[in-house]
Amino acid sequence: MKNIIIFGAISVAYAQVSFSGNTETRLAESSSGYYYNETLINTNLQYDAFTNWIQLEYSDPPELGRGINGVRKMRLEYDNGPVKLKLGDLYEIWGRGLVLNSVDDQPIDRDTGIRGLTLMYNNPSFSTQVIAGKTDISQSTINALGFNNRTHNYHVSHNLYGLNIQKLLGNHDFGFSFLQGLEKHPVNTFPEDTLNLKNQLHSLSYSYMHSVFDFYTEYIMNRSYEFDEDRWSSHGKGKGLYGNLNLYFNLFSLNLEYINYRYAMIDPISRFNIVDYYGYNQPYQNPPVAVHIHENVLMNRISHQTDFNNEVGYKAELIGSFSDNIEFLSIFSQSNRTHSWVMDENFMWKKDKELSFLPKFDPAAMPFKDFYTELTFRTLQNKMFIKVGYADMKDIIDLLQNTVTDTSQSFTYSITDAQTIPLNFSYSFSNGWSIESKIELQWLSKGYWWYEEKNNQIIADSLMSIFLDDNGKRLDQEKNTFISFTVSKSPKWSLTLTSDKTSVKESFLDNKSIVNPLEKFLGIDQERNWVNVEFVYHITSSMRFSLLYGSLKGGLLCTNGVCRIIEPFDDGFKIGLSTVF
Repeated sequence: MKNIIIFGAISVAYAQVSFSGNTETRLAESSSGYYYNETLINTNLQYDAFTNWIQLEYSDPPELGRGINGVRKMRLEYDNGPVKLKLGDLYEIWGRGLVLNSVDDQPIDRDTGIRGLTLMYNNPSFSTQVIAGKTDISQSTINALGFNNRTHNYHVSHNLYGLNIQKLLGNHDFGFSFLQGLEKHPVNTFPEDTLNLKNQLHSLSYSYMHSVFDFYTEYIMNRSYEFDEDRWSSHGKGKGLYGNLNLYFNLFSLNLEYINYRYAMIDPISRFNIVDYYGYNQPYQNPPVAVHIHENVLMNRISHQTDFNNEVGYKAELIGSFSDNIEFLSIFSQSNRTHSWVMDENFMWKKDKELSFLPKFDPAAMPFKDFYTELTFRTLQNKMFIKVGYADMKDIIDLLQNTVTDTSQSFTYSITDAQTIPLNFSYSFSNGWSIESKIELQWLSKGYWWYEEKNNQIIADSLMSIFLDDNGKRLDQEKNTFISFTVSKSPKWSLTLTSDKTSVKESFLDNKSIVNPLEKFLGIDQERNWVNVEFVYHITSSMRFSLLYGSLKGGLLCTNGVCRIIEPFDDGFKIGLSTVF
């Protein structure tokens, strides 16, 4: 009888427990010495109202970041009706992220998670959340020692606590957020090597839901203080505004977004200097950007990097369908800084004119604009899929000089200007076979624009391109081509051949690559091509194996306005194994 009772108790307990998880192992080595070996294991254990998440990492070294061998993340959650408690590594977003949006973006090694405690209460008309903990954030910057593209070289810690409240009245939702952080900020100044800062964020939000539209807006204020001897002294203050309006019609919808971030006005040379300029936008905020995040490879490489301290912009997105088989998407986005900039008589930057609340393309305010449109076709009983697009982007990256007198102006800035055509095609056969092709063509201009005017006469107004031909002659444009072709047999395997080609070299970069036998076999120019082949095999429905051989170009990789340079991968292997259990 005793054994029966014990067996019954174990059976009941086991029935209430669920266990799941996944693993991912990635191994790579190139002929140039680039090597990584990393394994991530996620486990989720649920028992009644409790959930436990643990992430283990074994990396020696990882693809990006510092190596870890052991527990990387862990969290315990208790969820009982309107009350939820979380203890451990927290990733939370309040509203649209103007005050708090902690993320773990592993492709660019960006982790702004908080290790601490949060308590939430929710009912249909009211919700509140209290959070307290510590976040240690690592970033890469040329303004600190030890910079490289693979491992972060600047580390800042924040002790945080805050409160978020939401109140629903009919279709109206009102919100309030407060978050304070005590920051240990390393600097390069003598005799101090670390500053004690206090950063405070307050925001008010409002949203309205309707059957044909919805609206959201949030206004944020920030204050920062620096501890000086025995008291806190004011260091800086700023503000920000975000708005979003969605309109819904029968065959299409219109999405409008607006940002106006005025946390700090930092000169063009120093605006991304996170070491010497502090107390403004915080890395755990991650607010929205007025930029379309492109899925296509070539467009993502030239993505605009948002200045979260000082940027005004908007994005308009129109999406809909002409018929059941034809869909369309059109997006226009534009932004600039809140002021134009000019040099004084000592060649030091100073603010010039304050611009309006809507952006315009004034080069002295480092503007950006991007237009993208695409059409999607589905035909032959949805067996054939075609998507064709067009993108036109122009971005003023940096100001180098802008001196103005009564009779002259000398103006130099760096600019990126590109037109891109992406084309996707796929066809599914009835026996499980399918083919897919992706083609991207891009015409890229990049260099330094020089404008010179004296006595109302324009002396120079032209681009000095950074692109050179083999004889050292400057070329106006670089043509980039990205092509991939995939053959697959569902549900077992797929084989993809990818070619990434550029027409010229950049004059300030050494693009020499290691000989790739695959490129040699195909008889292509190895100095301007990166070719690889990838085989993917599903061992079971929950286990996937991948093998890649060849070269990858690398370049800029951006997510939500934050960018990271990924190093090229020359003539090597990449192996991946992922499982779900």
